[in-house]
Amino acid sequence: MKEEYQKIVTNRYSCRDFINEKISKEDLEYILEAGRISPSSLGLEPWKFVVVQKEEKKQEISKIAYNQPHVANNGALIILLVRLDFAEYFEPKLRARNMPQEEIEKRLNTYKPFLENMNETQKYAYAKEQTHLALMNLANAASALGLGSCIIGGFDNAKLDGYLKLDTKKYKSSVMLALGKKKSEEIPPKLRFSFDEVVEFLE
Repeated sequence: MKEEYQKIVTNRYSCRDFINEKISKEDLEYILEAGRISPSSLGLEPWKFVVVQKEEKKQEISKIAYNQPHVANNGALIILLVRLDFAEYFEPKLRARNMPQEEIEKRLNTYKPFLENMNETQKYAYAKEQTHLALMNLANAASALGLGSCIIGGFDNAKLDGYLKLDTKKYKSSVMLALGKKKSEEIPPKLRFSFDEVVEFLE
């Protein structure tokens, strides 16, 4: 199991050269489910996934993403949105969990003021952090299927929000993920800091 997971995360890289062929419904749903069940702060799941497979729409979104070709040429494009209404559904979502009433009240008293006192900028930043947890599960699920992926943060958020006709009081764009069959099976070497450079054990 360890070796299998290591292979998944090691073989994933930012693929920018896809075969422009739709991903199967089965594979796409597997990837999206991996994103759906991702962890999030307070279990809020402040995200929504918009899936784009129509060629015309991918071409239009590519223009919003500064004409990056892999945004247009891929098997599927997933746009991760942040949800900004999490303070509204926090309590009913919490009460639906199987935990003692005392614990529920404790969490409400602790976290509800924290969520409700956020301004719009803080809400966006908080939710955007959570979308990146789902993002990596989506990307690694694609890698587990032998598919390529590319994380895309370079685009005009305001223009994309307008293109998607979002109610920006509730939803805003966060990041995108292009998926598809790779044109080349060659895995480029990873250039990373060494283990000792990024890991410190406090004694």
